[in-house]
Amino acid sequence: MLQSGAPCLFAIRMPIDPRTSLPPYQVGPDQFETDAARMQQALTRYDEGKGLIRGDPRQRPRWLHPLPAEPAPAFRLLQSSPEQLQRLHAFLAAAPLEVEIGSGRGEFILDWAARHPQHHFLAFEVRWKLLQRIARKAEKAGLANLWVSDDDARYDLPRLLAPDSIAACHILFPDPWWKPKHQPRRLFTPPFVAALARLLRPGGLLRVATDVPGYGAHIAQLLHDHPHLHPADPAAIALYAAALPSSRQAFCDEIGRPYTFYYFTKSSLLETP
Repeated sequence: MLQSGAPCLFAIRMPIDPRTSLPPYQVGPDQFETDAARMQQALTRYDEGKGLIRGDPRQRPRWLHPLPAEPAPAFRLLQSSPEQLQRLHAFLAAAPLEVEIGSGRGEFILDWAARHPQHHFLAFEVRWKLLQRIARKAEKAGLANLWVSDDDARYDLPRLLAPDSIAACHILFPDPWWKPKHQPRRLFTPPFVAALARLLRPGGLLRVATDVPGYGAHIAQLLHDHPHLHPADPAAIALYAAALPSSRQAFCDEIGRPYTFYYFTKSSLLETP
């Protein structure tokens, strides 16, 4: 199932928010192209980590910006202490889990976690400044149900979680990576969708949004092609009707730029072949 935003009117650059000093959003080209040969070559090296961006824990230098000091709820899979990872695993096992990949400035995940204290949340954001912002706001709000990481989720999730672990996964406005040399970084590929389908629990929800029509069509095709993922029913979609928009969604609403949400669920145990 999918939902669309407002019709496109015009595109502008938003001024820098003096409260955050964050750069303005920009509107990229609607045209979405793929260098098929480059992408196919990258996919043959997917298991080697080809396409992981600056969150790849195997490539980051040791002098990287520090995370909040342990035992604060933040981690890097290959750098956090064994005690911190033990705390993380206990957290993951203690309640239904929701994951956001690419949390950006954190508007959605901070609000959603505050409104759903009975769930636990993982927020992945590879940009350190944005991750620090989310961590500070979570601490200020007293959120005990949110952990954060600047690792690449594609590396961490299969190593952290058993199959059928995620109740809901949110991927809001992923980077389309237009330049051919950057296209291997695109999140949505067949191996990523297969890994995510394994990690979703039966009946678990995948919620994706994009304002790039060609990328949306690509994402929708990948999800439709997976045998265990199916369009969600309206009742599941309705649960998110009051969700706080991400900053990118709010930007699109302000300038009248269209966007689309895609909602898919994993087959129940009885439906799984």
